Amino acid sequence: MRHYVLTRAAYGPRWDIAANRRRLAVSAAVTVPLMAAQTSRDWTWIVLLDERDPLIEERIALFSSGAPALIPLRWMPPQSPRAAPWDRHGAATNTVQRIAAEAYRAPWREALGSRDERILQTRLDDDDGLAPDSLARYREASARLPRRAILMLPKGVRVWRGMYADVRHERNAMHTLLTPPGDTGTVYDYPHAKCDTDRRAGGARVVMVDQRWGWLWVRHRDTISGHKRAESRITSLVRDAFPIDWRGLRAAWR
Repeated sequence: MRHYVLTRAAYGPRWDIAANRRRLAVSAAVTVPLMAAQTSRDWTWIVLLDERDPLIEERIALFSSGAPALIPLRWMPPQSPRAAPWDRHGAATNTVQRIAAEAYRAPWREALGSRDERILQTRLDDDDGLAPDSLARYREASARLPRRAILMLPKGVRVWRGMYADVRHERNAMHTLLTPPGDTGTVYDYPHAKCDTDRRAGGARVVMVDQRWGWLWVRHRDTISGHKRAESRITSLVRDAFPIDWRGLRAAWR
């Protein structure tokens, strides 16, 4: 069974170059170290890139350093980006939010290749991270599932400005889609927050894998969404669970 991690990291000329560099620095401090630390090494990273990105070669080199195999998916966003197809408030979104939403429509299917076997697709943003054993936990849980399913690690940690919050989110973005042979769906076909009810999810059953921390949800000055809050000072327990460059992350909070 093939396992892919799908990540949007498409930053073209509409992104301020300073913000682009800061985003890359968060990937380097958080996302890539945790993927390099995965106990499962049987997976491929598909990273969506804006082909006009002035930092594209640096991005490719960085993501390559953290993956057993990398598929750089070079992409040209449309001139007039649209909101996500399920966004009822799309008219109020800004250009950056719309470009991020257009990435849902990118050619993920082509990158995934043939669909003649079971496939795991783990969704991960380029500024978040997975616990080092998360991919292994997803793969182990998928072994006992005969049909399409959404595998969810419901517990994780949100961090913001030296603080953290213990979070339970049963429809979080860092989940995995299991597709059977012949199923051409992708983990970007549907909104993660409605994965249990949206028809685009294909009626997939949501399966809670376990109750241990599975992901690190990072808030910083360039995040596209909100939720910038945390209540407790980061402890050694959090740092040990997520072996990232904590000093590098602190720089993103300045």
